[in-house]
Amino acid sequence: MTAPKVFISYSHDSPEHKGWVLELAHFLVKNGVEVVIDAWGVRPGEDLPRFMEESVTSAERVLMICTERYVEKADGAIGGVGYEKMIVTAELIKNLGTAKFIPVVRQSSPDRKLPTFIGARYYIDLSEGLDDAAARAHLLRDLHNVPPERPPLGRLPTQQSKPPRPI
Repeated sequence: MTAPKVFISYSHDSPEHKGWVLELAHFLVKNGVEVVIDAWGVRPGEDLPRFMEESVTSAERVLMICTERYVEKADGAIGGVGYEKMIVTAELIKNLGTAKFIPVVRQSSPDRKLPTFIGARYYIDLSEGLDDAAARAHLLRDLHNVPPERPPLGRLPTQQSKPPRPI
């Protein structure tokens, strides 16, 4: 089984946020996920738009780290996030049913917001104060294409034994 290739799209909100994103990338790599991220894949002087295009199109999955600022940049078509939005939108137009793009919410507000162009997508919530371990486990299962465990199907009520009748 080969490692899934994942591109992480995020906005450079703050040094703390960039550190959090890199920690997430390390976590994924340690758990068998090949990660493509600008911090590891772009050298000074290289063409950023080309890196973004190649990364989005060649990855099996794209994690979109949706902070409040990321949402603003995507909806306003600002900077690198705005550019990646165009690339992702083009892929979504080709295949609306794709599960390639995974919104990962990291927001302080209890009212979670996604960029308009992916607003109807199911998301992973890694916001502070939630069960981070469970959300990360859910993300890993999905990236490795391991469905959640389901309980076995029980018997129909008509197949269950009836209690004995009193005499």
